[in-house]
Amino acid sequence: MTPCPRCGAPDAGGEYCLSCGSPLRAQTRSERLRERLAANPLWTPLAVLVLAALGALVAIAASRGGSTRQTVVATNLPTRTTVRTAPVLGTLTEPPTTAPVTTAPPPPPAGPTSTTLTEWTLADGYTLVLASVPQDTGRATAVQIAKRALKQGLLSVGILDSKDFAGLHPGYFAVFSGVYSSNADASQHLTEAKAAGFSAAYARQVTRRRP
Repeated sequence: MTPCPRCGAPDAGGEYCLSCGSPLRAQTRSERLRERLAANPLWTPLAVLVLAALGALVAIAASRGGSTRQTVVATNLPTRTTVRTAPVLGTLTEPPTTAPVTTAPPPPPAGPTSTTLTEWTLADGYTLVLASVPQDTGRATAVQIAKRALKQGLLSVGILDSKDFAGLHPGYFAVFSGVYSSNADASQHLTEAKAAGFSAAYARQVTRRRP
């Protein structure tokens, strides 16, 4: 039997003393808190406010602790290296495309410049007289003039001896160009003869003398 801690009366086996009504065992903290709250009604709302404040502080602390993240910035980065990819054997690779090489066609060959003098074969015809060279000067001078006319691009250039043809001044070698059937045809080529440097050229009918 445990005596009452307050009045010393013997314990009858209950929770409270039968003599003074005091509890026979020591109260816990929660029991003392409930007893105080029951004795003073103001303690209940005060305890609620304290608990609410503690909860708010815990929530704030948790939110601040969750936002304290540090941003790590790498400053010492290694230099960038380029790794060449080796071709895989057995795979098809697209061949490099090259632009086709185009070459300009060669210029057409220039027509051969005739150096052969033309012989007059018609009995009667028309021609352009380029120059008249006195026979005393010699046939060689007439030949030089005729070859110069060929180099200038005139066609059918030759030499006529005036003694063999009517219509020419006697005693001259006539340097001619072209063999035509009419005076009009011959006159159409006067511009070409004058452009070649024979400004005194003229159209003339040539008739071979009979022996």
